Amino acid sequence: MARLLWLSHVLPHPPKGGVLQRSYHLIRGAAAVHDVELVTFRQRAFHPDVESVGESVDALAAHLTVRAVVDLPVERGRAARSWELVRSGFTPAPFTVRWNASREMDATLAELARTAHFDLVHFDTVGMLQYRHHFPGAAWVLNHHNIESQMMRQRIPHAPLALRPYLWWEALRLERWERIHGGEADLHLVVSELDRARLLEILPGASAEVVENAVDTESFRPLGSPKRAGRVVFVGRIDAYANLAAARWLRDEIWPEVLRHRPDASLGIVGRSPPEEILAWGRATPSVEVTGFVDDVRLSFDEAEVFVCPIFQGGGTRLKVLDAMAMGLPVVSHEMALEGLDVTPGEHVLSGRTGREIADAVVRLLADPARARRMGEAGRERVDGLYSTRAVHKHLNEAYARSLASAGRRSR
Repeated sequence: MARLLWLSHVLPHPPKGGVLQRSYHLIRGAAAVHDVELVTFRQRAFHPDVESVGESVDALAAHLTVRAVVDLPVERGRAARSWELVRSGFTPAPFTVRWNASREMDATLAELARTAHFDLVHFDTVGMLQYRHHFPGAAWVLNHHNIESQMMRQRIPHAPLALRPYLWWEALRLERWERIHGGEADLHLVVSELDRARLLEILPGASAEVVENAVDTESFRPLGSPKRAGRVVFVGRIDAYANLAAARWLRDEIWPEVLRHRPDASLGIVGRSPPEEILAWGRATPSVEVTGFVDDVRLSFDEAEVFVCPIFQGGGTRLKVLDAMAMGLPVVSHEMALEGLDVTPGEHVLSGRTGREIADAVVRLLADPARARRMGEAGRERVDGLYSTRAVHKHLNEAYARSLASAGRRSR
């Protein structure tokens, strides 16, 4: 058993999609084998008050030691965030990194390093590498939820013209940071072979291992709820840029095409923080229900007949797709939302590139329950075999073991 320090940009609980889900399942896997201590920032989007922080700390404390939870300085107010955004445009460090800069975090880690020794430090995102100097004797492992510079470049063509030069500059600085500072990591964890290839373009020769996003397939499984005939569902934090763009595409092109063929169909938009334009769409359209946050998303999956994921930008791998497949739900997705996933279109999922292709695939599955059932069962089997927590925890701890074994052979 090694002593492991986990430095995170987000308090990794509850495991309800995206970054929280990946980080939670990884830290639980690490804590099953090692003595894990957590120092983390709090993001108010996930933990808006003291009560929510306390609930998450208590849940995590059953498995590991929570050393400190630090507020992000940029979240002290809109003025602080705006000033940091502007100032970062004139510094070598990108905003993605400066966003995690904190004197309180630095002091917390300095004191911890003075009193404790760690065998391995897990940096849960590239922005946390700025604190690595406190732990020169430990193995350094950098987790990539996606390749940040590549994901930033993907945003540029879809952004307003006035914003594109800033995003280009941010992507350039991110790649430089990944190359210079990421190059000091002993091991990189990536979510897919595709992201591994992207990382190696930036850092040729880096030690990088695939540790997939995980799904708790014991919890995410068909529950036997009655199906709502013609029900289609999309799940995600709706104010996130990739999810919002997907919701707009559903509104403007995909869903009207579905209704043209299946006027009895209904669409659930499920996820926290839907902006007013999406709420207004739901109010004005009888076939659309915008639920906002739901406590148990499994119920939204279980009552649906098809899961649709028209996300066409972003990075990493889509946990929402894996969750839906684990629930035995047939998936229709944009091709980009399947990047990095070991799935076969036509067998585990249906995919398309245009709004009409995605709408047609949804309609075909609604019209063919037997095919939808077969696809849902094949998807469930695929996720349980490759992306279950037991499989991912095994990959993670094997990667840690190799990193710990090699740490003594290098010096800083």
